[in-house]
Amino acid sequence: MTQAQKIRNKINTLQYNQEYSAKIFDDIASQEVVKKTLQRSQHMISKTSTKRFYRLYLDENSDVAPYTTFDNQDKVKFNPNDYSFNVFWQTSKPSIQSVSSVIRNYLATMNPNDIQTLCNNFGRNRVKRELIQKYKEMYAQGFLNVKGMEIALVGRYDRNPAFIEILGMINDC
Repeated sequence: MTQAQKIRNKINTLQYNQEYSAKIFDDIASQEVVKKTLQRSQHMISKTSTKRFYRLYLDENSDVAPYTTFDNQDKVKFNPNDYSFNVFWQTSKPSIQSVSSVIRNYLATMNPNDIQTLCNNFGRNRVKRELIQKYKEMYAQGFLNVKGMEIALVGRYDRNPAFIEILGMINDC
């Protein structure tokens, strides 16, 4: 049995809804083999931003969002009635959207009620992480394009007044 197979077998013995680090595989293989195996095992695990992972759980009745809801879920069934207004104007009915696009679009509205709903649905840490990533990407680009007009972004992203205000709303959740 190869090291990768041993790692996959051990993943199948792990509990659901519990976060694990790669250290649980130290007795099986080197860190490089563990890293490569975890990268290839997307159907078995789902990684978080903290370099940890969860064992995925597939619900037999659910084909829309098959995994339990953690901060690593890629797609979600989006219902516009949960929010103050629909930022996905293409459809007024429930649809499948990526978690990142839902969070980023509603963060841009700066509506405290919608941000509270985001925190309830996806967790405060996930919403905060998306906010930070969005502003880092904007500042890395160096400008903000508003209807063809480019506004230069200077300084640090975490000192932006809009960032500070939205972060305060998230922290109040």
